[in-house]
Amino acid sequence: MALLPVNIRTARAILPIFFAVALGFVLFYMYAVNMSIGSLLSGIPIINSKPASKDETPTPTHDPPRYKPTPTWVPPPVFDPLPLLAMSTAEPPPIPEYNVPRPDMHQEYGLDRAPPLYIGFTRQWPMLLQAVVSYITAGWPADNIYVVENTGAHNSNRQGKLSLQNPFYLNHTTLQRLGVHVVQTPVLLSFAQLQNFFMSQAYESDHRYYFYSHQDVVVFSFEDGPDNNQRPGDRPWQFYDKEDEVAAMFPNPARQPGYRTIYENCLRELNATLEMGERWGQRWFQYDHLALVNRDAMEAVGGYDPLIPYYNSDCDINGKLAMGGWTLRYRRVGLINDVSSVVTNLEAFYRNPSITPSFTDPNPLPPEQEAKILSDKAEKEAKEKAAQKEAARIAAEVSSEDGNAVSARRDGMMPTDPVEYFRILNKVGVDMGWHKYRDHDNVRNTWQSSQRGGFGEPFYYDPLGFGRAFWVLAEAGREVYRQKWGHRDCDIAEGTALKLGDQWRVEKDWGEKKEGE
Repeated sequence: MALLPVNIRTARAILPIFFAVALGFVLFYMYAVNMSIGSLLSGIPIINSKPASKDETPTPTHDPPRYKPTPTWVPPPVFDPLPLLAMSTAEPPPIPEYNVPRPDMHQEYGLDRAPPLYIGFTRQWPMLLQAVVSYITAGWPADNIYVVENTGAHNSNRQGKLSLQNPFYLNHTTLQRLGVHVVQTPVLLSFAQLQNFFMSQAYESDHRYYFYSHQDVVVFSFEDGPDNNQRPGDRPWQFYDKEDEVAAMFPNPARQPGYRTIYENCLRELNATLEMGERWGQRWFQYDHLALVNRDAMEAVGGYDPLIPYYNSDCDINGKLAMGGWTLRYRRVGLINDVSSVVTNLEAFYRNPSITPSFTDPNPLPPEQEAKILSDKAEKEAKEKAAQKEAARIAAEVSSEDGNAVSARRDGMMPTDPVEYFRILNKVGVDMGWHKYRDHDNVRNTWQSSQRGGFGEPFYYDPLGFGRAFWVLAEAGREVYRQKWGHRDCDIAEGTALKLGDQWRVEKDWGEKKEGE
């Protein structure tokens, strides 16, 4: 049957009624399920539109927390001590010609490959950069230096996301221009874990021997020959014979036959140690501020104990090595300064005659505390007039006791000869070491808390909180050490009858009267 044509007027009359019925049905459904117009529309997809993020911050219902007092002393901002590389694409200046390492020098000492030098870094970029520059200008090949970035900030530094005032800031570009390698730890490691990471890197690269150093050091070669300056970290040197003692204590100066850089002396030391056939574990060159490690020895004693994260971790590993018959000797290969301050412009290490060497403390103490330290020191030195006179002479020539930059020479002129320049630079290094220990051990680690910036940047951690947590973990590690060995002091090998197998098996040896007392 044919369809009847629809009357247009009738259709126009029906359509409004149809839409009204449909709308009524929708409103009734919304009422039944308790929906809103917004929620209904939200289900309709809209092209190229992103839903707004919802603020999930809970509304406070408790009393506000009680905050600790805001520190009244804030250290000044840190600065980049090598602006030449930080601000441009310039290459680093040339190092003194007599410190340029010969190609494949390791082969001259019977080594089939050059052992790497690992320098761990967690905080304080100026300190690290200073250590690296001092090694390079003293003759250590940049290509053999591996900076181990242990910040816990993942790729943030590599991608340039952290600012200079952030304690964890590290400039990958500057290090690459210097020619050193950067290795990144997967997460933030403690000191003991970092030492085990060095060993892991040695396994991965098949190095049986490697060097490691701290970032708070300034090193030099014996450019001016014998050096009688006393440094706080010095220990009694150990010699094999008279000839060995003469070579270490009366080295030939730069440009003279027989002159050796700190790097060449380290290669020579490794060669001599291997030829002796000694069962050796480590060689320390001014405590462990620079150290040579035998990977086989570390493996034999199980490496560093990761549950003793910081202090006493060295007591533990040294004791284990000694118990296992692996020797440790204090050897002299160069001039090593344990410092807490920074040379104001690191171009001084390249012997730029337009720069007068000076140093700045990145974390000066509150004025009243610094004044008391200086007052106590002055009172003590008053009893030693000769020493006081010498200290005043050095301070006038080199730098001030509070670490502020001053001229090294009254006329402001610096010598163009690198060896003459070195004599002044070396005095600055010595003064920096004594500045770190100006109050014995009480302020030597304050540099670690000097930077306070970085808030809001990736993986930010409150700097003061980081420092407090460090000491909590350090004390926890000391307690682990005490319980592990039943002994409190750092002499488990020479001061007790303990053996390697006694770990965690002995009662404590203090607090009770011994038999016969």
